[in-house]
Amino acid sequence: MIHCLHCHAETTNGLALCELCRRKAETILEVLPVYFRNLARWRPGRSGTSRPVPGSRVLWDGQVKSAGTGDRISDTLDETSNALITWARALVDDRPHLTRLLDRLTASRQAETVTEAQAVAWLCLGFERYLTSISTLDWCGEFVRDLSQHEERLQTLTPLVPGWYAGACRQVVGFDEDGAAVRCGAGTSVIPGLTWVTCGSCGATTYARDHLDVVLAEARGWLARPKPLAEAIVALVDTEASVPRLYDRIRQWANRGDLQPHHQIRRGYTWDFEQERMVVADEQVGHARYRMGDALDLVLRDTRSKKLTAVS
Repeated sequence: MIHCLHCHAETTNGLALCELCRRKAETILEVLPVYFRNLARWRPGRSGTSRPVPGSRVLWDGQVKSAGTGDRISDTLDETSNALITWARALVDDRPHLTRLLDRLTASRQAETVTEAQAVAWLCLGFERYLTSISTLDWCGEFVRDLSQHEERLQTLTPLVPGWYAGACRQVVGFDEDGAAVRCGAGTSVIPGLTWVTCGSCGATTYARDHLDVVLAEARGWLARPKPLAEAIVALVDTEASVPRLYDRIRQWANRGDLQPHHQIRRGYTWDFEQERMVVADEQVGHARYRMGDALDLVLRDTRSKKLTAVS
């Protein structure tokens, strides 16, 4: 008789994790990179300011502590990233044939060809892919518990940072003297890439697509690379169901010039041989990013074209 190493229930799948706990791990591995990527944009120095996001600063309690940066978001992101790397090394120790994959990721991080958020997404994707193999190891229960703790901490910090405003909550929370419904009315926000909106006041959860008109008022100007754009649009639009397919279409639009690229500009200097002096020569750096509103317009254009073709 085999028992789940996470919830201790009897398992019938021959693994050390029951189906419910496997599903829990899969869900965490799906949403954790979304929380991580959104919070990573608001590290001090990344959000256009050297100050922590309000509410993220660790207040001094009179004791001198050497650990941590003084910013809850930065500390939590560092702890989550380090924990995932630690679990990846534990998996590699038990499954040596995966060593080359971890070495490739480590080399990419050292060369700064992938961001920390991309590395976390890669790790979570790898854990999800090899979850069946992990479910046979004696540390799989502790692995799920640790993932759950980090996901909960990231989720707790998420309300501290701005998402896209999704309008006032319409959940009915009571009735007045005349019997009319009293609605929550608290402001809500949607995190880019998530398919739901949760009210921080009453806890009601609704689909992100139900807030599309309000969200787009702020989100149209959002700049991102094709993959995050595809994830956000699929979460908001009913007609799009596949992130990989939309990702390929966005890349094709970019290659055809249908999407205008935006680059970071770095001030540089070069020698002008004609004037025989140094002159300013700004240069584009980093990967091209595209405006969400432009990509969404193309998505809706294709949707309208398909409907017209079907009618005719």
